[in-house]
Amino acid sequence: MALNEAHKARILAHMNKEHTKELSHYLRAYNGLSASASRNAQLADMTLDAMTITSASGTHSVAIAPPLGSAADARVRLVEMSQRAQQRLGLSDIQITAYTPPRGIGAATFFGVSLYFACAATLGLVRPGTAAWDFLDAVFPFGGAPAYKWLVGALFVPVVAIHVVEAWWMARTRLTTHGVEPGSALWLMWVADTFMEGVPSMQRFDGMVEAERKKKDSAKH
Repeated sequence: MALNEAHKARILAHMNKEHTKELSHYLRAYNGLSASASRNAQLADMTLDAMTITSASGTHSVAIAPPLGSAADARVRLVEMSQRAQQRLGLSDIQITAYTPPRGIGAATFFGVSLYFACAATLGLVRPGTAAWDFLDAVFPFGGAPAYKWLVGALFVPVVAIHVVEAWWMARTRLTTHGVEPGSALWLMWVADTFMEGVPSMQRFDGMVEAERKKKDSAKH
């Protein structure tokens, strides 16, 4: 069954400009494609009962269920399919499209962790007879330079492990759920920030989600 060509052209142009993420969701939810296989989705054709979508993995046909009665049904049906796709994929209707830098406690945590990694990276330069050794031996409490070297070295594996887990948890429980595509620049910024900042980064992200939820709810009234 065919759509009016003028109506179809408008639908294709709109979907390819404003809703490429939803097209990817259709491929993942209804055709079982992976996130990587459904990237770069574009709506190539559409009939009353199916969409032809191209992606990184080729050309795919996605059934429209139930079929459209006419082009006038397209908007409602595609929105319904998008909502079902989000539910199947465990995705939220709140999408985060921006990164915000650390502030307050988060900024202090980011600075502290950065300082620790700087200390760990330069640990080999702290040797007896160097100015760094003499300085730390004079100012570092509880044992001077030897205690400093031991403490920085002993903390390295636990610090890295904790921050890797925090970054993984951020990606698993928040980023994908709220539409941040794995491997994208936005995803990398949030993951890298969480690796350095930890929990405050997650709290800031949750605040953005809550703000978007309030805006969406207020728009309904």
